[in-house]
Amino acid sequence: MTLDRLQTAWRYTNAEIWRPLFDRFRKAHPDLPIEVVRTMLVRTRGMPQIFVEPGCVSALDKLRADVATYLDLPADARSALGRVQPQFFTGGRAIAVLLSDIAGALEEYGSLDLELAYQTRLGRFVQRHSLPYRLDVAPLKLMPLLHGELDDLYRGLRVKAATDARLQEALAAFENAWERQSTDWSQINAKEAIRTASLLAENMLVSASNGRDNEFSRALTRMRNGNRFPSNDFANIFDRAYTFANNYPNIRHPGDAACVKRDLRKEDAVLSALVFVGLSAFAHDLCADEV
Repeated sequence: MTLDRLQTAWRYTNAEIWRPLFDRFRKAHPDLPIEVVRTMLVRTRGMPQIFVEPGCVSALDKLRADVATYLDLPADARSALGRVQPQFFTGGRAIAVLLSDIAGALEEYGSLDLELAYQTRLGRFVQRHSLPYRLDVAPLKLMPLLHGELDDLYRGLRVKAATDARLQEALAAFENAWERQSTDWSQINAKEAIRTASLLAENMLVSASNGRDNEFSRALTRMRNGNRFPSNDFANIFDRAYTFANNYPNIRHPGDAACVKRDLRKEDAVLSALVFVGLSAFAHDLCADEV
């Protein structure tokens, strides 16, 4: 399972948010750990789902089953909180929902000092890990900087890939390469992320064409001629991205050094991935009426 940036950062919440907060308010609000764990594990009707379904992770199922025990003593609650792993959550946005829900729960204490301390800790956490979220106040809420539609697009891509071993392999290769460039940035890792993203798009186009066009440019031309894009300019975005991946040295091929104006930057990998993964995610839908 590939974790997004907020999920990856979750493992630091104990050291950067919970422990300092609990220690500071140990006397004024000794039950604070209990309230945080209650908000996390007791999701009442109407509250968004934050964890994966029961049966997916045995350690999470045990936490759910023993929730009453953890709400007895602050020490037990702190212990339970320390056992919550990033992979328990459905995604980073679920963690953002939880952190916002906790802000609402803390308001019940009627302590401006506590609310400000949580806001400060959360703000530093977002800044330290360069998370793609902004922190709104009044009410305190962690807001994603990217629209939820992007999550839906990628989720749909994973569903499509799950039914095709070749696509599943291509998607896993991209996710692994993307994780490497995210945690260990280098020209080599950036090029591998772009290469695997382009291969994912290539495989998805072939699948969308039912295997009739087994090369990116021909499959893209077929989609273009079938008016699967709103305009040729739109299709050209993907065509030119593919040309870049083929011509820039050592992404897909030795390439042409004459085309290089500068070394790759982190934003170049992000932009390339958005183009190729975006094409991959909706290629099947664009061709669906041809099948």
